[in-house]
Amino acid sequence: MTSLESQLSGFLAGLSNPDANTPHLLLALSGGVDSMVLLHLLAELCQRLPFRLSAMHVHHGLSPNADAWLQQCEHRCQTYNVPFFADKVRVDLQSGQGLEATAREARYHALEQQRQQIGADTIVTAHHLQDQSETLMLQLVRGAGVKGLSAMAAWDGARRLYRPLLSVPKAALLQFATAHHLQWVEDESNADTVYDRNFMRHAVMPVLRERYPQVDQSLLRTAGHMADAQSLLDVLASQDLAQCDLQAEWLGQSIAMSKLYALGDVRSKNLLRHWFQQLQLRMPNQDQLQDYWQQLSSVKPNRYLHLPLQGQASLQSAYLHHYQQRLYCVTKPSALPQTPLVWQGQASQQWGEWQVQFKVVKARGIALARLGVSPAAITLNRRYGQPLVLAEGTSLKLMPRAGGESLQPDAKRPRRELKVLFQMLGIPPWQRAFYPLVQVATTHPGASETLVSLAGLAVDAAWQPGRNAYGLEISLTPSPSLL
Repeated sequence: MTSLESQLSGFLAGLSNPDANTPHLLLALSGGVDSMVLLHLLAELCQRLPFRLSAMHVHHGLSPNADAWLQQCEHRCQTYNVPFFADKVRVDLQSGQGLEATAREARYHALEQQRQQIGADTIVTAHHLQDQSETLMLQLVRGAGVKGLSAMAAWDGARRLYRPLLSVPKAALLQFATAHHLQWVEDESNADTVYDRNFMRHAVMPVLRERYPQVDQSLLRTAGHMADAQSLLDVLASQDLAQCDLQAEWLGQSIAMSKLYALGDVRSKNLLRHWFQQLQLRMPNQDQLQDYWQQLSSVKPNRYLHLPLQGQASLQSAYLHHYQQRLYCVTKPSALPQTPLVWQGQASQQWGEWQVQFKVVKARGIALARLGVSPAAITLNRRYGQPLVLAEGTSLKLMPRAGGESLQPDAKRPRRELKVLFQMLGIPPWQRAFYPLVQVATTHPGASETLVSLAGLAVDAAWQPGRNAYGLEISLTPSPSLL
């Protein structure tokens, strides 16, 4: 067994769990020498160690040779009898993040989707020692904080990434590839120093290595020190977050502003970074974070504040909201469709990019008797899940609010406009557009439409079921891919 195989087998041994299924690894295979060496090593070790291996190539379409690279990766995987997957992604050149960052994000997104689809436990990449030192130096010149200077971790639990070669020099990989007569591709763009990483690789690091031969190992140690420091900051932030009355909210979480203020500027910003990370949002840079904190620090207790989190567009729309002295961090789903949804008697229906659930419950929701549903039909629905059938000439539909509507949820109190009901129930402003109206339309004896409910929130008193009667509860959930 070579030293590389020995090192990798020791790393992989930590994956095995006697109480779990055999680990399934998805290798990110670019076709370059690093990933081809890792493919060879893993394919060999897969014969002796208890894990499954698949590989995936992400085709960015940025090189005229991209099709040939994909074919070579596929052929090599066939040689090793390793299941192979590929995905052609579109790199948004107008993202404002730069080509390198945008391509990297598209690649990891495609890998994660494939990992979930095949049920793999983790993604494995072939980043090596020089990649690590280049990453740290790039973060340093960009003015990164402790987290950025931690560079890449061998195990990234949040993204389920393994990087087993981080301490292995590039020269060792080239030596191994030559000795085993491996074939690989060379990306012509790797020589273009217009890209930051290539400039660091070809123009800066060789000079440093000539003067300081151990610079790569030294930077690896520094990244480790920064990772330890970041761990301590994360522990502190986690404790602070718990002390700030953290609560689950619709599509996010909230904390108490008074407790956040009490932490002071430095700990508050550390908490915000940690909070964004826990919610799997893109980390803001220093200027963005300082801007958020300045606005939050100056907002008056009774004022509503709405802050879009910058740089989230390619992942999701995320916002900070200050409302009733709490700070909310939430994602924003797509708007409700303008075309009404007509209920077909089923337990679930798709409405644009929303899933609508209809549940028969006792003493809650919209009275099924008023919709003309017979007791026998309710029994069949509850026992066997058969769709409900409304009275002839009656239909129930959902639609977005237009403004000015009113309901009377309490028979002992007057009708109120929906905007007043929202305020009385403490519904935050950004959620109000996602509560659709529920109307009952009838054709007998004459055509009419009646507003009977605000879905998931309130039912008009005239349409509420009795204590022993059954009603229809309606709730909406955004499609998971939009969150």
